[in-house]
Amino acid sequence: MLFGSPDLLTSAIVTVTVILGFGTIFLLCGLLYIYWGNYRDTKSSYAVGLLLFASAMLLQNVLLTATYFINVLNHWYEGIVMFAFIVFEFIALSILFKISWE
Repeated sequence: MLFGSPDLLTSAIVTVTVILGFGTIFLLCGLLYIYWGNYRDTKSSYAVGLLLFASAMLLQNVLLTATYFINVLNHWYEGIVMFAFIVFEFIALSILFKISWE
């Protein structure tokens, strides 16, 4: 049993969610790096807003990913909402990262 999960499907959902959680954390760190560079170059309030947005998202993802390490799920359907949320968030942040990198 991985992370205290009772079955294989639940373990897989938790594992993939944690991996995607780390992926979103790395994407947000990359976005912070890009936005910090933009702020240094332009000193615009828009860049400050992007920095604050990415920082808040980073804090949220660190806390949610850490929660999954200590959360014990009894059934696969208990984690499916978080799994779906993190999948969509990872896709959205990947698109934002690609656009911001250009």
